[in-house]
Amino acid sequence: MRCVRFPKSFSLLGLVFLTLTSCATKQDAKMPASLTPPPDQKMILQAMGEGVQTYVCEKSGDNAYAWTAQGPVADLYDGTGNALASLVKGPRWSTKEGSAIAGVVVMASAPAPKETEDIPWVLWKGGDAVGKGPLAQVTSIRQIHTRGGLGPVKGCTVGKEGKISKVTYTATYQFFAP
Repeated sequence: MRCVRFPKSFSLLGLVFLTLTSCATKQDAKMPASLTPPPDQKMILQAMGEGVQTYVCEKSGDNAYAWTAQGPVADLYDGTGNALASLVKGPRWSTKEGSAIAGVVVMASAPAPKETEDIPWVLWKGGDAVGKGPLAQVTSIRQIHTRGGLGPVKGCTVGKEGKISKVTYTATYQFFAP
């Protein structure tokens, strides 16, 4: 078993997570309607994600340079700090028990309340589920309550092509199944 040491900031994040989960009804009232999973699905798991969004400096077709998203890497925890799952580029979520689910289609996206600071909120259709653990039955995944993660605005210029920038972020992930 891997021992995880949480930074002091995680304790605050855990408290925020517990507050968010205990006030789900209030938060759902502020949820954009477009991020509502199909009516035959219910939430079976909720976790706090903490990780990085990776960006690379690339030259575009019009000879301009821009930061391009490459995907996230994050660990997901329950409200008490216990590791539940991991998230990698794809996106693909997996548990140590062996169940996994991929986000195959973005069904909806909405700007975060602080859209100039935080990555968007997203609802994915799940697919390619494997294993017999908690993620094997998941059909939708929602990323909400994001903090941080937006790519750099400056610094991608001639001579910097291929440079990588990793930006920290947190998010709440909710997993839905019929």
